[in-house]
Amino acid sequence: MIKRFWQWLVRLLQPILPPFLKPKRHRRLQKRLSDAEYQQLFRQLLTGVNQGWNREQILQHLGYHSSDRYFKVWLYEYGQQLRQLPEADHQFAWQLLQMSGVGCGELGEIAAEIGQDLLAKPSGKGEEEKEDKEDKGDEDKWENAEGDAAAALLNQGKQQLTAQDFLGAIASFEKAIQIKPDYPEAWNSRGLALGNLGDYESAIASFEKAIQIKPDYQLAWYNWGVALDKLGEKETFTLS
Repeated sequence: MIKRFWQWLVRLLQPILPPFLKPKRHRRLQKRLSDAEYQQLFRQLLTGVNQGWNREQILQHLGYHSSDRYFKVWLYEYGQQLRQLPEADHQFAWQLLQMSGVGCGELGEIAAEIGQDLLAKPSGKGEEEKEDKEDKGDEDKWENAEGDAAAALLNQGKQQLTAQDFLGAIASFEKAIQIKPDYPEAWNSRGLALGNLGDYESAIASFEKAIQIKPDYQLAWYNWGVALDKLGEKETFTLS
């Protein structure tokens, strides 16, 4: 009885008690997951972001891991491992860059830094290039002089895009397209640069060209949808 009365009295007086008399709240200790569990959590997050998750969906997926310092440490160490590789998957690097602007907080910032560093490395033979070769039935096409020149211009444009030199990036992508008109990644990258300049109509046309060349190009489909939304917002703002 006395204990209940004391608890009631504390609750009643708590708003006016000085800080040193207020009962301390115990913080919930965060459980550190294994590296494999963090990798699975991050891969699921990356997939969701590239499928268009909003901030609410991202926070729902992460739960308390959105402020999990162990998760951030793991991602930093994972990035260090990727940086030590001689080549990088540029497609994966661009996916990492997208995380910085969709509400992932510090995790997104760390991922974007990793993506920028990976884009500066030589591009490895990714799954997308392998699929392109199989679809076209022409493996030698990527190894000839023209293919190498187009790939070099594409990488140059991506570096310019990362440095926010959007006009320079567009020029590089268009040179790559002149050499190799059926280069879906160059068309997609051109669309990204145009979108950053606010020219969403031209960006949509570039993404549609990439999709026309490679119908199962998921990243181009995603970027096309984002550009459509941005164009709708721009038109609504202009009308209002």
